[in-house]
Amino acid sequence: MYTFYEYPKCTTCKKAKKELDRLGLAYESVDIKTNPPKVSLLKELLENSGLDLKKFFNTSGNSYRELGLKDKFDSLTVDEALELLSKDGMLIKRPILIEDDKVLQIGYRTPYAELDL
Repeated sequence: MYTFYEYPKCTTCKKAKKELDRLGLAYESVDIKTNPPKVSLLKELLENSGLDLKKFFNTSGNSYRELGLKDKFDSLTVDEALELLSKDGMLIKRPILIEDDKVLQIGYRTPYAELDL
């Protein structure tokens, strides 16, 4: 089973969710705003993904701008960054599709059908 972190009002998340439904994939939907992932899960996802930490951040979102992270990001430790993400789900790039604590995709640029799920 997949875990699908989304913000239900996000049009990109809605589009991605429709594709998951069309593909007939079973998933648990998690509202990233009301239930952001805990630091321990974020750390595991980061380590297992091979992705740069910044890929986990919604750099075009209001929370990112309000916190001035554009100028502060490079001075954050990994632990500080993960703590910020765990406290404010709107800082997290969405949607995130996970299978067994492994990130399959952050954001929705490539259709899921092309990921060989």
